[in-house]
Amino acid sequence: MIARADASRSAAEPDAAPLAGLRILVPRAGAWGERVAAQIRSRGGEPTVAPLLEIVPPADSQELETAAADWNRGAFDWLVVTSANAVAAFSRAGALPVAGARVASVGPATSAALGLHGFRVDAMPERDFSATGLGAELAGALMNGSEIAHDTQLAGNAGLTDDTEPAGDGERPLRILFPVSGLADDTLETALRDLGHTVHRVTAYRTVPGPEQPELAARIAAGGIDVILVTSGSAADTIADRFADALGETMLTAIGGPSAAALAARGLRADIVAPTHTIDGLLEAIAAERAEGDADPPSASLEQSTAQPAAIAQPAAIAPAPAPTTATDRERRARPSRKDS
Repeated sequence: MIARADASRSAAEPDAAPLAGLRILVPRAGAWGERVAAQIRSRGGEPTVAPLLEIVPPADSQELETAAADWNRGAFDWLVVTSANAVAAFSRAGALPVAGARVASVGPATSAALGLHGFRVDAMPERDFSATGLGAELAGALMNGSEIAHDTQLAGNAGLTDDTEPAGDGERPLRILFPVSGLADDTLETALRDLGHTVHRVTAYRTVPGPEQPELAARIAAGGIDVILVTSGSAADTIADRFADALGETMLTAIGGPSAAALAARGLRADIVAPTHTIDGLLEAIAAERAEGDADPPSASLEQSTAQPAAIAQPAAIAPAPAPTTATDRERRARPSRKDS
């Protein structure tokens, strides 16, 4: 159970700062990490940004550059994108918006990145922002060659209208370009191929472990981190490799089912799985779990910090966790290890 904020706060304050005092580990640095840190701070939390993972170019960029050139000349009917990183890499390779071609996005963050590069998003899941959700969204349109209505609420697309014909005619296989992480599984491309379409998968970027950080493992073992955000399968693997024996009461919070499954495959369980697969959804799920927790204040209150992300080498003061008050909490704390049996 997540420690609650100081009980002396007014009734209005928990809504304004639902993560007040929680020390939350963000598993990637750079612009993405700083954006997530800002979202945490806006809710009263205390982020620590750590480069557990790094985004690097593919070993050979020629294939991606060729795919971008083919896209630009109209060789594909659809572009399917499942991360903002793929958008950035594809654009750096020279890709441009193409009249008449369609673009499918896995979720709001990816759609926003596409909009920044001038791409209009034609298809996005309403709620399940995962490969499975995107596959379901695309299935009917690709099978029938029909149009998917544009959502003018998608970032970067305001003012655009539906004034082009669908790329497919419902009879021939559609040509789909799929720039993706080198670690991505084949769930989506297999579903599209099973529908009879031609999918060209190309590695747009690689996700690799960042440098070892023994001081961070020591801080986690000492109880200096309350929550770790698990935002991908690769993050789950790195967390398992480095911190499995140090987690103690630190909560693992998964952005969706695939990340939770990756943890389970490594013998760890997700304490929270976000029902909406975005960073906002994950932070809201953490806040909801906290709101449902023990009504009794902890023996030492957590003070809200407005500082920049904490330096890894300087562990924060440790606040005693509240005693468990439910059967689930008692069972969780009775386990000698965070690893599943």
